[in-house]
Amino acid sequence: MGTLGAAKDTNRDGWDDLELEYHTVQPNRWTFQSRTIREWVEQRLQGRVLNACAGKTMLAHDYEIVRNDIDEQRDADLHVDVCEVADELEAESFDTIVYDPPFSQYQASRSYEGQDVGDAALAKRQFDLLLRPGGRVIQFGFTTTCMPVEIEREDETVQYRREAVAIFNTLGQMNDYLATMDVKAGDEAETESRWFA
Repeated sequence: MGTLGAAKDTNRDGWDDLELEYHTVQPNRWTFQSRTIREWVEQRLQGRVLNACAGKTMLAHDYEIVRNDIDEQRDADLHVDVCEVADELEAESFDTIVYDPPFSQYQASRSYEGQDVGDAALAKRQFDLLLRPGGRVIQFGFTTTCMPVEIEREDETVQYRREAVAIFNTLGQMNDYLATMDVKAGDEAETESRWFA
């Protein structure tokens, strides 16, 4: 159940509208301690937010942010594995999900005492269940793989559209940070009406 299906080449309509950005940042143990990265994310937060791997940095937003971190010592609303987070929260109750897992086993050891996301594909299935139509997933990592173009459910196929990619160059021998923002198909006008109601 964890896998999202075979990867396939796709021709996505709307690539001309893809937002591409390039920034330089100082590497940091915590992604959002970089002012540039934090501001990039905060500008894209809409509605109710799930920060799925919150870490220690607090994001600023005018609406509710539910913080989850597997480390029970962290200041968070939940302390559950992201592969099980949909069991703890109401379906389709978030407009934005921020997913900043440990990028590597080294980072998991350094920042999370070896705790890591077990199955990223299963985590993304959880996000699909929690995200409202028209909502967005913002992900950080060493690749631009985020939500798949389609997720097959028992009764339907849910589609996602890539809207933004950002490169945060660390100006050194560390890997760059890559960020993506994908939007779940749905009525975006209805979604925006919830944010401004």
